[in-house]
Order: sequence, then structure tokens, then C-alpha cells
Amino acid sequence: MQTEKLYYADGRLFAFTAQVLSCRQEKEGCWVVLDRTAFYPEGGGQPADRGTLEGLPVLDVQERDGEVRHRLASPLAAGSTVTGRVDELWRQLMTQQHTGEHMLSGLAYRHFGCNNVGFHIGQESVRVDFDRPLDSGQLQFLEEEVNRAIWADLPVRGYYPDAAELAGLDYRSKKELEGPVRILTIPGCDCCACCGLHAARTGEVGLVKIISAQNYKGGVRLELLCGRWALEDYAKKHSLLTGIAQRFSVKPYEAACAVEKLEEELAAVKLRADGNFQRYLALAAAALPDTGRAQAFFEEGLSPDDLRRCALAFSARTSGPVAVFSPAGEGFQYALCQRDADVRPFGKGMNEALRGRGGGRPELVQGRTSASRQEIEAYFSL
Repeated sequence: MQTEKLYYADGRLFAFTAQVLSCRQEKEGCWVVLDRTAFYPEGGGQPADRGTLEGLPVLDVQERDGEVRHRLASPLAAGSTVTGRVDELWRQLMTQQHTGEHMLSGLAYRHFGCNNVGFHIGQESVRVDFDRPLDSGQLQFLEEEVNRAIWADLPVRGYYPDAAELAGLDYRSKKELEGPVRILTIPGCDCCACCGLHAARTGEVGLVKIISAQNYKGGVRLELLCGRWALEDYAKKHSLLTGIAQRFSVKPYEAACAVEKLEEELAAVKLRADGNFQRYLALAAAALPDTGRAQAFFEEGLSPDDLRRCALAFSARTSGPVAVFSPAGEGFQYALCQRDADVRPFGKGMNEALRGRGGGRPELVQGRTSASRQEIEAYFSL
């Protein structure tokens, strides 16, 4: 027996009663089939409704061969009458996302001939894939057109046209469809085959904001936010921007310039620091004695690149292996060099003795060791 789908007849029906037709215990829970339901099952890129049946949380809703199945943690007795309550805020959030996506996809098709080849409502955003690239100007145009349509508060209609009307409709569809086809229409925006639920009017969507775009399989993949998600995103970013502006003692819209100025100042400081480091290396290397034996040196706060530069500079002044160590976590990172020789055999022995790991080229080995400074100094004094 097919389940009567109350969500198509009334998208604002959030409380209902129904009879339990069956309840099957499976590994993931109890799957309950009702004679009628207002719970929308996952499908068409839209997640399932949330809510309760007889006070039990509805964990999932799926449709199989016309039956709408509700997954619960506990069983309900077959033949009993139960009360269902759909989470109204979740339904509203999902219909905002789905309707906003249709408006964007319909306008992209009308203005730029883009076909929607992928759509998914995730946990925090909506993903849409188009088969043609769109540049930043086109995306800005689409975003403005979508939001104008939202402000116009246009009617949104989902219905099953008869065969004659369907044959005369120019509607979007990802695949050939058989049997009854549910059509969604939004004046001036979209006409598309869709089994999902939508807002009654475009004004309910509130806002559509494209937050990212990337090239994808010859087209473009967009990430967008609609309605409450868009508002929450704005609130988070506004709070972050305000915080940054306060740190710089500037107005929020001046924060980017303040950050750019700081980057320029930091680049100048790094340049000066690098020059000082180069001078230090030259002086330190000039003072090294050429003992012909392996030597270890310890320097604070060196990056892997600085370690390399330091080891190369020191090894140029002595004929034996030179290792420079800098603290890193529980141990040390190191760079090992030897002038005019393959230092890798020495590095292999050092790693075995000092619980180290690393590798490199004949003239340079880099890695890490968990040995203490005392252990390292003892090894190099042998």
C-alpha cells in the first residue's frame, strides 16, 4: 500500500495523525510505514524531514516503492494510531535552500544556457554544479537577479500537470522521466521537474548568497547559502570583521587595508631579519675551527630552511660532518652537511644512534631526532 503524501497537499502541515501499517526491526533501527505522512523523505538532493512520531525522534525518512519509511530507535505497534510532528524550523531551512537553488539554476539556464548537473544540500551549505563556466561578473549578475526575485515575493507552485500540459512545457530535467512528473514553477525564474518541497513564495527564501566558485569538470561548482544559513554566515563574518577592525583601531571596511599594511611591514621586517641572519652566519662560520671531526651546533627557533642554510654555511668552513640542531617538540630537527663528501652514511649512523629519522641528498640530510641535547653532544664527542 502506498503512503498518502500529505506534504505535497499541504507544505505547512506539521502535525498529523496516521495509522501504523507495519514496523520492521532492522540493524539500524525500526522502520515504520504509515498510511499517511507529512514527513518528507530524502530525495531530489533534499535531506529528509526531522521531527517525532509518538514522541520518538524520527532518525531518517526514506521512500521505497511508494512506501514512506520512518526510522525510529523503538518500535510502534502495527495498527495503532500515532501522532507525528514535523520539525517546522528544519523544514523551513530545507525549503529555503531548495527553492533558492532552483531560482539560481533556472536563471543560470535562462541567461547563460547552464545546465544543473549536480545538486546537494549539505550540513552547512548547498552545492550546485553547472556544465559551463561562469565568470565573476556573471555570478554577481545571477546573485542580484535571484535576490530581486526574492524581494518580488513571487508565487512558487509544485504540481502534477496532465500529459497534454506537460508535453507543452519547456522544463528543466536532468534525465528522461516516465509516468507522472511533478513540475515546479517560479515566474520568470524556473520551470523544472522536481520532487522536493519548496517555499510557498520566493520571499520566504529571504536571501541567496554565493560564497565560493571553482572550476569543475569543464563547468563550475558553486557553494551557496540561502535564508537562515545566509544570515548566520553574515553574522559570523561580521563578528570576525568587527573583531579584526577593533584590533587595528579602524572601521570594519578599512580592515583589509590595515591587514595589507601589516603584511607590507612584516615583509620588511622579515627582509631585515634575513639580512641579519645572513650576517650572523658569515660571522659564526668564520669563527669555526676546522677540526676535521664531526661537529654539532644548537640554534634556537630555526625553520627547516634556516637549518639548511646554517648547516651549509658552517660546513663550508670545516672538512668534517656538520650538524645543526634546533628544538622541535619533544626533540630536535636537524640539518647535516659535509663539504666535498657524501654525508648520507654518517646521517644513517647518527639516526640509528640518536633515534632519528631523515634523508636527503649526498651534500645535505635533514630530519628529526627524539634524543636529548646531552645524548647528541655525547655522540658527537666520541
